[in-house]
Amino acid sequence: MARNPDGSYSTEHCAPILTVERLRKRFGALEALAGVDLTILQGEVVVVIGPSGSGKSTLLRCMNLLEVPDEGSLAIGGEVIWKRAAGAAAVRLKDVDRAALRARRRTAMVFQRFNLFPHLTALRNVMIGPIKVKGEKPAEAERKARALLEQVGLADKAAAYPIELSGGQQQRVAIARALALKPEIMLFDEPTSALDPELVGEVLRVMKQLARDGMTKVVVTHEMGFAREVGDRIIMMDEGRIVEMGTPDQIFTNPKHDRTKAFLRRLLEGNAPPPVPAISPTNASVLNGAV
Repeated sequence: MARNPDGSYSTEHCAPILTVERLRKRFGALEALAGVDLTILQGEVVVVIGPSGSGKSTLLRCMNLLEVPDEGSLAIGGEVIWKRAAGAAAVRLKDVDRAALRARRRTAMVFQRFNLFPHLTALRNVMIGPIKVKGEKPAEAERKARALLEQVGLADKAAAYPIELSGGQQQRVAIARALALKPEIMLFDEPTSALDPELVGEVLRVMKQLARDGMTKVVVTHEMGFAREVGDRIIMMDEGRIVEMGTPDQIFTNPKHDRTKAFLRRLLEGNAPPPVPAISPTNASVLNGAV
């Protein structure tokens, strides 16, 4: 998907790859998703923003049926993966398992907390999915896994175990592991939120490189610089609903919805440098080295 000079993106020749309709999800009394409708195009990078508890991660997890929606439908590449009408009978577990398997063969998720197998090396963590899910031969899986580790800058860490890696390195292994499944859609659930600030940049650099490869991606993040630079479309969520969507320029330069304005203003205030104290006589003495 190509950006136009005005900041918009071209949808010509781009077919829908993921469609959610009237998606609802409750956790007890909490309505996490309140009837979400969304269509994502082939090759699009969609970034989902919003306050904590707005439904961002729940939406992402429903896209590959890690969470089973209470109502609505999910289609990937035109194939309906999940559909449940309001008030429908309880879903049978085998039907959920079957639908989830179909969804996860076409998507891959990168989580906040890495979720690497601690008893496997970085190389084996990347290899295991293709072997177990796709039936690849170990030699072929290893060849591809080494190439992916090189792609994320970790070729020299193939023999390292997760405990021997930094958080940023573990997350890059997790990205390579997801890529190894050759998904049609990559889902990123706040992939930098568990990292120390100095490690965030190395993961974002890898994600920026991936954004250019044409694979469809949906990213939940609080990294607004990344969202503005990489996203083709920004979606703002609040209270389980999409309240606004548009190009990065539209959302960050001229948001329309009051909730979006308030959210972005609060983020900007939170990232502002501390105020410089007024130069009182006492402060002046300190600055001049007199105290």
